[in-house]
Amino acid sequence: MKKRYYLLLAGLLICGGIRAQYRNSDSGFLLGINAGYTYPLGDFGKINKNGLGGNLSAKYLINRVIGLGLEAGYHTFKTDIASNDNISQGYKCSLIPFVIETTFYIPTWDRTLLPYCGLHFGGYMTHIAINQKSSLYGDASVSEKLNLFSPGIGPDIGMLIELSEYVKLDLKVKGDYVLNIKEEYKIDDYTRGNIGFNKIMNLGLSIGLLYTFQ
Repeated sequence: MKKRYYLLLAGLLICGGIRAQYRNSDSGFLLGINAGYTYPLGDFGKINKNGLGGNLSAKYLINRVIGLGLEAGYHTFKTDIASNDNISQGYKCSLIPFVIETTFYIPTWDRTLLPYCGLHFGGYMTHIAINQKSSLYGDASVSEKLNLFSPGIGPDIGMLIELSEYVKLDLKVKGDYVLNIKEEYKIDDYTRGNIGFNKIMNLGLSIGLLYTFQ
């Protein structure tokens, strides 16, 4: 009887050791996809009220606390443009970020819940389509498509939650701060228009899945 207990105990220790070896994996590649909600702030938020979109990401865990990654996405915004009886306006805005992420993972005992914080920086392409028609004599009709590229930066905080040996749930809150947006655009040789903001500030929430390669 004692021999059986010893064999059972040895089996449990071996299984626990194998499980601990997996839980404490210190490196590896992670590929993922996420969907998110974006809340614009400042002057950008006066025109664009909320946004929806998604991102593709690739991450590399250098060790158990430091990671590097790339993320690219596409986000569209609901707009709110004031109009009157004489002018009808159409305005569409989308944002395409391509950023590098540096991440610090806070070690936990079994790494099934892994909180993290970090910083992302890179390029942001803002696509704006403007259509404006006026019933007033002498006012120019406007139809412009603008692609504006600017550098940006922002913080990340989040949590990785282990769903299986190879799949993790990624919950993240992030901010974006994009400077030096070209505010004016040319209508004709004599007039210029204004997109209404010269920088972008966003607060976003995303949820996604990461697949681990070890």
